[in-house]
Amino acid sequence: MSKFLNIALVLFLLSNIFVRGNTIEISGNVAEHNGSDLTITNFNYQKMASAKFKKGNYFQMHADIENGYYLLNYGRESSYIYLNDGDNLIVDFDAIDFENSLIFKGDGSERNNYLRDKATTFSELTKDVNAFYKVEESTYLQNVENVENVLLKLLESYKVEGFFVDLEQKSLEYEKLLSIQNYASSYKFYLGEEIELSNEFYESLDKVDLNNNEDYLSQPFYKYLVNSIWSKRISEGKNTEEMLNVLRDVKSEKVLISLVNGFYSKISSEKERGEDYFELIKLVAGNDRSFVDAAREKLKKTQAAMGLVEGKKSPSFSYLDNNGAKIGIEDFQGKYIYIDIWATWCAPCIKQIPYLKKLEERYHGKNISFVSISVDKEEAFDRWLRMIKVKELGGTQLFSDKSFNSTFMKAYGITSIPRFILIDPNGNIVDAEAPRPSFEKTITLLDGLVE
Repeated sequence: MSKFLNIALVLFLLSNIFVRGNTIEISGNVAEHNGSDLTITNFNYQKMASAKFKKGNYFQMHADIENGYYLLNYGRESSYIYLNDGDNLIVDFDAIDFENSLIFKGDGSERNNYLRDKATTFSELTKDVNAFYKVEESTYLQNVENVENVLLKLLESYKVEGFFVDLEQKSLEYEKLLSIQNYASSYKFYLGEEIELSNEFYESLDKVDLNNNEDYLSQPFYKYLVNSIWSKRISEGKNTEEMLNVLRDVKSEKVLISLVNGFYSKISSEKERGEDYFELIKLVAGNDRSFVDAAREKLKKTQAAMGLVEGKKSPSFSYLDNNGAKIGIEDFQGKYIYIDIWATWCAPCIKQIPYLKKLEERYHGKNISFVSISVDKEEAFDRWLRMIKVKELGGTQLFSDKSFNSTFMKAYGITSIPRFILIDPNGNIVDAEAPRPSFEKTITLLDGLVE
């Protein structure tokens, strides 16, 4: 096993050598450009090209890459794009409102305007988490089928090349299968409850070929699907040895590499299994000391944050609010504090906003304060202010001083968002990972506490 994985890790190093392909020209304007990097990356987040800004907001970019799906990134914002030989794209957007202002013009624009609208449409169709997820499994299957059909009709409305239609039809099928594969985890993520599903529910996944290297390289959602299937099987192992035995069944080196790299984030995202994932990293990446050392440090920080349990004094914070005033945890003495850690670029965070507003309305005048702390980077400050106004955000709105590197974030071991924290009137922790606003049990919890 070790020999096989060492070979895989060597292949990982080789995969960082970019294959030169077609030259793609991209230019455009970024209104309110704040100095963030504008880049194109693949789905391993390797930088393929970066923009050079001239005359303030105007930029140019040359990308020597293979035809395919990529990510266009501006700071933390990103959008799926498809680049093809001969494309000469013009890209315009407002840095403060990337998602809603993004426009593609020129050669290749139809494909990419479709991908932009596809993302927006998907978000709209799934925004009501109760209507979409909290349903019988047969209804959920109808929901994901409906999403696929709506997006297929959207694709038909764009004048795109035949090859891209074929690619997108396949992509939409993989997206549907991924939604089925992840239903139980999505249900828990958005609703905070476990759901038991029948064997029949997963029948459509039985025919998925887990060793299609061509699609693994060219279809992002096939990659996500395969990784999700293997990750679930690995996590079902009761101990490191059982997890390792599942890993031995992975035939594709590229899948293996992706899974091993994913163990790093699982140390913190699956805290109770953190030591198991660290042991797996040690077993399969023993020769890569920097990777092992980084994983050890991550485990150490995760375990330290896990020590912040009910009844312990909460770490403090002191940040600027949207009116320029300095607000600290001490300002809420005598009240419960329900803290929302979020960012303007975080789609799951945005989905929680309507539910958070309902909580604020329900407990208005009670002894609880709702505090939202943004972990946006400093250059996104104006975007944060605009979103507060546009979405009419209530409660206390604060801006973290160092994004995820803030002392408060580090103390709680926050590496992913959204994250919610509940603190009592004496500044002690009630729940370091409080239920989300969309969870029914959140109301049950708060009803039993606040007056």
